[in-house]
Order: sequence, then C-alpha cells, then structure tokens
Amino acid sequence: MLNHRCQVLLVEDELEEIEYFRRLLSKANSASFKQGFEVIVAETLEEGLEQLALNDIDIVFLDLMLPDSRGIKTLVRIREIAFKLPIIVHTVLDEAAAVKALELGAIGYLHKTEVDTKLLVYAIRSGIERQQQQNEQQLLEFEQLEAIAASGTNKSTKTLESELRKSKPDIFAELVQSYAEIMELALEQKAYKVEHNISDRLNALARQLGFLQVTPRDVIEIHTTVIKEKSSASRKSQAYAMEGRLVILELMGYLTAYYRKYFIGLNKLNFDKINSDLDAN
Repeated sequence: MLNHRCQVLLVEDELEEIEYFRRLLSKANSASFKQGFEVIVAETLEEGLEQLALNDIDIVFLDLMLPDSRGIKTLVRIREIAFKLPIIVHTVLDEAAAVKALELGAIGYLHKTEVDTKLLVYAIRSGIERQQQQNEQQLLEFEQLEAIAASGTNKSTKTLESELRKSKPDIFAELVQSYAEIMELALEQKAYKVEHNISDRLNALARQLGFLQVTPRDVIEIHTTVIKEKSSASRKSQAYAMEGRLVILELMGYLTAYYRKYFIGLNKLNFDKINSDLDAN
C-alpha cells in the first residue's frame, strides 16, 4: 500500500496510552505496510500542529482531551491544517461525541479500550484508503465546479444564472459579502498564522444556505462572484484562486452534511445531473 515507512502521528498526553499504542504497532506485520510504522508523538495540540508541519504524516490518531484543548474543537483545529490527511479519533468519549467527530471530518473512531494490533493496522489501512478516495472525489467535484463556472462565459450564461440571484438579489448580495469576508480571513489565517475559526464560519454559512435550500449552482455563483471581484481588485488574485478551491470544497462538504442531516434536497447535490444539464444547453 505504501512504499515507505508509515508515519503515524499520535496526539496523546497519557504516557500509558502512548506506550501501549507503540507496543501494538511494534508487533504489526502487514503486507500493506512492508516498511513498518513510525509513531510520532505529540502530547498537546500545539505540538501536534508543529509535527504536522515538520513531517510527512500519513495518518493522525487524535485524543480529543488534551492539556491545551478539550473536546470536539481539538478535531476542528487539526482539520484546519490536516484537511487532506485521515484523522482517526482515539479517545474514551461517548458515541455521541464520536458521531459528531465523524460529521466534522474524522475518517474513523476507535475507543481506546477496544484496540488490538490487528484492529489498529486495519484502521490505519482503511483510514488511508478512505481518505484517498475522498481526496479524489473532492478533486473530481472541484473539476466539475470549474467546468460549470467556466461555462458561464458561453452563450448559455443566462440559463446558468442561479435562481437565488434572480429571485432574492438582496440575500444573494449578503451571502456574497459573507463569503468574501471568510475568504479574506482564510488568507489572513494562512499568511499570518492567526486563528479565525474558518471551519466554524463556513459551517454557519452552510446552515444558512441549507435553510434557503440552495443548489450547488447557487454556491458556485457566490464563489465565482467573489473570486472575480477579488481578482480584479487585488494583486493577490492567484492566492484568492488557490485558497478559494479549499474554501468552496469545505463549504460544499458542510452543505452536504446539512442536507443529509435534515433529509432534504439531496437531489440538489447531484453533480452528474448538473453536468448533464449543462451538456444539454
């Protein structure tokens, strides 16, 4: 599966758990990981973030209860940095917390008291495979988004205009402003290493969009409107475009979760249907 030693980041502050985790992987013998495993330990959230910057981590095991961060916000912070890495929550919290962690992007959940070597290796393999599939799917979705956005320059522009923009121009303008503010904060956070809780802001925006029952086309229209405005008015046009890719994918993810949670408008997220409609225009 990997042609290198698997780099496992364990974010955990209890020494007994650290030693037990290391002992389990030291016994592992898997054809999928012929080079074995290297466990990199961080005992605080800040140390975990530092290790992510210093090492080519393959997978993260995260305890949500750390000296400098408690609860689900620990996952949110890690996800902001390691959004393309598989993160498995490794804790003793109840199942409700586990479900919340999965909703917020964790690839899996392991209860500390139920782990053995075989299960741990299986979790690592399946976590890496599922994350790779998600990353590929996100790339495909973004390519589809770009195709839809680019098609706005052809003769069918009027037919592609979002319903939200036509029916509620004032609300559309407010959403564009909110999205633009998030984009600015995302760039500032990346450039100056400050904390703006971008994920929380995007999640809140997704709930607002979900309440309005918007379609992906509406979201794309908001996104492209902001990108065009920023690109024409700023020397940072490339930075906006690059960061915008991550922002819109995360926003789409939260919007998908909203629709799944409330069982409404699932057909609105059918990108294949949108592409078929575009091809027919």
